[in-house]
Amino acid sequence: MFISVLVNALNAQNMIVNGGIKYQTIHGLGVNINPQSWNVNPDSVKKVIDSLVTGLGATSFRLMYDDCDWEVENDNDDPNTYNWVYYDSIYSAPRFTCVWNTVEYLNTKGITDITLSPDGAAPGWMGSTKLKNGYEAEYAEMMSSMVYYGLRRRSPAIHFIMLSPINETTCGGDEGVLTTPEQFGIIYTDIATHLVNDKMTELSIIGPDDCGGWAKSYHAMVSSPVAMSKILRFGQHDYGDETKKIRDLIDSIKHSAYPDREAIMTEANASCVGCDGGTYNKSYGFNYYAGPAYKYILQHLNAGTNGVQIWEGYDSRYHHPNRSLTWSMWGIFSVDDTLHPDVYKPRSHYYTFKQLFNFVKPGFKRIDISTSLTKMTVSAYYDSEDKRMVITGKNDSEKAQEINGVLKDLPATSLLQFYYTDEAHNFSRGSDVRVSHHGFSQLLPPLCVFTLVTN
Repeated sequence: MFISVLVNALNAQNMIVNGGIKYQTIHGLGVNINPQSWNVNPDSVKKVIDSLVTGLGATSFRLMYDDCDWEVENDNDDPNTYNWVYYDSIYSAPRFTCVWNTVEYLNTKGITDITLSPDGAAPGWMGSTKLKNGYEAEYAEMMSSMVYYGLRRRSPAIHFIMLSPINETTCGGDEGVLTTPEQFGIIYTDIATHLVNDKMTELSIIGPDDCGGWAKSYHAMVSSPVAMSKILRFGQHDYGDETKKIRDLIDSIKHSAYPDREAIMTEANASCVGCDGGTYNKSYGFNYYAGPAYKYILQHLNAGTNGVQIWEGYDSRYHHPNRSLTWSMWGIFSVDDTLHPDVYKPRSHYYTFKQLFNFVKPGFKRIDISTSLTKMTVSAYYDSEDKRMVITGKNDSEKAQEINGVLKDLPATSLLQFYYTDEAHNFSRGSDVRVSHHGFSQLLPPLCVFTLVTN
């Protein structure tokens, strides 16, 4: 156990936390999950969701399911009129009851920050992996009918707040349906029109949730006033030690006609080699995978993103990107034996990201923090309602490092709770850190993630 030492804030000061300098508001921190697993083992999925919500502390969920081909035949020849005899038969079937049941269960846990994100190929008559010109309105109707059913026709009522209608459209058709930027903009405009006409005021749409070609898709969205009337947030994807995409997205929003819109990392993690193809990662340990991922997520938050949804909550099976039912092995919770997919076990990600998700909640603001310590990534947050401050970071040094910190423009406190995770310790609580004259000191273990939080 690492012992806390009382110091004078002016003595060897190497970290400053300044509550007077505030940045973005946190919308939510959470995960992607696959609701299709509900049809295989609902009781086990419930247990994992319980752990993700009450253990990990996730508040934001993105539900990914595939494919986008459920309207096998055109419901009618009018994309502005839903054929409910046809659509009811689709959305009341097991393919969608797993989605509604997962949302309903999340609602019982107090979670409403839920995004529906169907992925994969469109119906064959719309073009399958590449959308045919002229079928944008039909695709938009299909998506709009789905969310209308979930929010207005399904009983009992369920609650979700966002729709991501196309996932990674510029990935060549391996993920969501391939569209041109013009088609992408038309789809978002048409869906927004449906949501307005259908009086679904509680629902917004998010995107582009895309690969390298995200910028053209973003500009197609922001160029449509109708689409923007239903877009409150933009989504971005990135894996690994890179923040250019989120920084460029935030900069684009800032210089647009809609600078108040938020940016969410709707998919983020360290790279998991082969995991989309049913192969386990080389290691899921802290030093190899979870620790680096934590550093990357902090870098996204420090770049200004309002929220993060890690890919993904638990191992599960998808049709994309392989076009055949294949295991995805990215999960915070693992399926170690695919012949018994009802047994989930927490990986190191669970304990590592508990250091952030368990403390930083919606409404917190990121505040300024700086350090002269080397090989150190830090981030800080403050909630003005309950006067709670959180300092968290990743020590990449192979040696222990001592923080000699000072708290500026923050309410007086006498103690900080200290938690850390490394290769040998999972969300371990150390001795409380005493604060005197706004100064504190804490020795950090080598190669660890740490959190200091006001009591």
